[in-house]
Amino acid sequence: MDHIGERFAEADLITIREERWAAQAVIALDTGDLHLVGLVLFKAIQEYGLYQFAELVGEAPIRLQRLWMPGVLTTLERALELFTALGVRLPIEPYHATLLANFSATGASIH
Repeated sequence: MDHIGERFAEADLITIREERWAAQAVIALDTGDLHLVGLVLFKAIQEYGLYQFAELVGEAPIRLQRLWMPGVLTTLERALELFTALGVRLPIEPYHATLLANFSATGASIH
């Protein structure tokens, strides 16, 4: 498998933003790191427009601004809801679901 940084660099070249976000999300999912998934989601929300997205999903902008922080995004289901609201469809395979379900949030703070 290519280095993760190279994969993200390739994904950044995709011009259609929803496709770029989907590619980046899949890379993050492949790591099994829900924190990285939150970081990718945060970046996509910033590009979409924080306040417009907050209004769309009915969540406080301050909470969305913290998605990149460890422990804020705690479930795969919530990540999928937010990606779906961005217009991103992700093929979540049992592999990803199992990987993320086993991700330890020990020592993380919930905001």
